[in-house]
Amino acid sequence: MKEEDMKEEVVRLGVELSLCLAKSMFLLCDDIHTMLWFCLKLWRGVIPYRNPVLERLLRVIHFVYTRDIKPKGGVFHDGGKSVQWELIRTSFKDFGHGIVILHRLEKLVRRKGSSFDDRLLSSAIVKYKQQVLKKLQGKLEDVSEANGFARETLESHIFDLWKSLFDEEEEEDKATCKVMRSRILSVGEAAPCDSLCILKRYQTEAECCCCV
Repeated sequence: MKEEDMKEEVVRLGVELSLCLAKSMFLLCDDIHTMLWFCLKLWRGVIPYRNPVLERLLRVIHFVYTRDIKPKGGVFHDGGKSVQWELIRTSFKDFGHGIVILHRLEKLVRRKGSSFDDRLLSSAIVKYKQQVLKKLQGKLEDVSEANGFARETLESHIFDLWKSLFDEEEEEDKATCKVMRSRILSVGEAAPCDSLCILKRYQTEAECCCCV
C-alpha cells in the first residue's frame, strides 16, 4: 500500500470512529450532562497529551453538539442509570482502544520510513476495522438511528474535519486552529452543564495540536 493510500485509510478510520462517537451523542441527547461528561472523559482521559487525533475528535464533538444535539423528549429521568447510558458505558473501553490505536497508526504513517513493513501497517488497519469499528457499529447502529442519527447528513462534514490530518499547517492555519479551540472551549461559559464548564478549565493548559 502506498503512503498516500495509507494516509487516506487512517483518515477514513478517524471518520468512522467519529461517526460512532456522534451516534453515542445522539443516543444520550436527553441527558446532556452525561453526554458531555462522556465526551470529556474520551477527550481528556484516554491519552494524557494533546495530539492530532484528539484535536479532530474535539472538533467533531463541538460540531455535533452545536448543530444536532437537542433533547428528543426528556426520556432521561433516572439519575445516570438509563438504558442509553448503560449501553454507552459498556462501549467506553472500545472507544478508548479506538482512540489509542488510531493515534498510533497516525504516528506510524506520519513517521513511516523505508525500514517499516507496509504489510504490518496494512494488517493493523484491517484489524482496526474488524476489532474496533465493527464492534462499536454493532452496538450503536439501531439505537442511534432511533434517536435521530443520520449518517448521510453527517459524514461529509466529519470528513472535512479529518481530511487535513496529515497536512502541513501554515502559520495562518495555526492561528485559526487556536481560535477554533478557544471558541470550542468557551462554549462552557454559556452552557448549563458542569461537564462543558470543565472543558473550559483546560483552555489555558491545552496547546493546539496543529502547532505540534
